[in-house]
Amino acid sequence: MIKKLMLIFFIALCFNISLRAQEDTTLTNSRIKLSKVIKEKLMDKLKIDDVTANNFIKLFNEQKRTIGDYNKEKRQIFKSIEENPNASDVTAKINALLDIDDKINKSRRDFITDLGKILTPQQIAQSLIFQKNLRKYFMKEQGK
Repeated sequence: MIKKLMLIFFIALCFNISLRAQEDTTLTNSRIKLSKVIKEKLMDKLKIDDVTANNFIKLFNEQKRTIGDYNKEKRQIFKSIEENPNASDVTAKINALLDIDDKINKSRRDFITDLGKILTPQQIAQSLIFQKNLRKYFMKEQGK
């Protein structure tokens, strides 16, 4: 049951699905429970308090939202390239894709810098490992 709850929460974080009220209160309750479980695990792994965990989650969600927006922009440009690869402005579109990749990398760097304001370098490293393992776990669960 907890595995399924963690899967739902991770998907919500990755795709920036808000935890706003929905007609299906069971789903909302599941997301809330999953959010609490992941927060507790994060606090345990990083040995941080509740306030720091909340700040981490806020920064994480902001960064995912930003990267999601950049990826949406990339998909639109790429779709335009696919529709007309012989367009006269294809070079500009390719350069725009590369510029967006640079923005994504800068966003990731900024995220790590912002984490440095609330976490030690060791805690940042642990958070990266935690995120990787959580992502890996959910991908494995999705495959089932």
